[in-house]
Amino acid sequence: MLDKARRISTIMVIRGLLALVFGVLILTLPPAAIVSSVIMLFGIFAIVDGTFAVVGSLAGHEAFEDWWLILVVGVLSILIGVFTFAHPRMVASVLVLYIGFRAILQGVLEIAFAVKLRNTIHGEWLYILSGAMSVLFGLIMMMFPIKGETMEGILVVGWLIGIYAIAGGAMQLVLAGQIRDWVRRIGEKKTTVR
Repeated sequence: MLDKARRISTIMVIRGLLALVFGVLILTLPPAAIVSSVIMLFGIFAIVDGTFAVVGSLAGHEAFEDWWLILVVGVLSILIGVFTFAHPRMVASVLVLYIGFRAILQGVLEIAFAVKLRNTIHGEWLYILSGAMSVLFGLIMMMFPIKGETMEGILVVGWLIGIYAIAGGAMQLVLAGQIRDWVRRIGEKKTTVR
């Protein structure tokens, strides 16, 4: 189980770093580049992130009973990425709703994970706060969708995606660190018992 937890934390580090790079890339692009490339960049990110989520969920299926939720998020992300390339014009307006839905789902998973592991990890309140902020962000995106058809709308969507990617990437890295710390503590207990 400890080896699986290490692999899961490694996958989370990769996902976190990818999200951070993606978010920084989106936020540092000039506005004209964001407008012309945000849809394609999102498609690439969705496929890559979804693939790592699927791999992570399958690697951790014995360690975490809710592994299938991460699998669903990963498969959904891959499908959205493929759809993005197949129908880029249609995606611009649907993208905001997807971001909202995914933020809500991610937030619920973060809260559930924090509650489930509250006796194992430290700082679980950060995950609960992060999850609540994700749910709130998702609800706002779904209740007040920004029209993605206009240049300004695509620019705002791009910036929101960048900010959300950076926040999500940072949380993945923190969570991976918590899992590695937990693995280290379990390893030390086993060494002490022997």
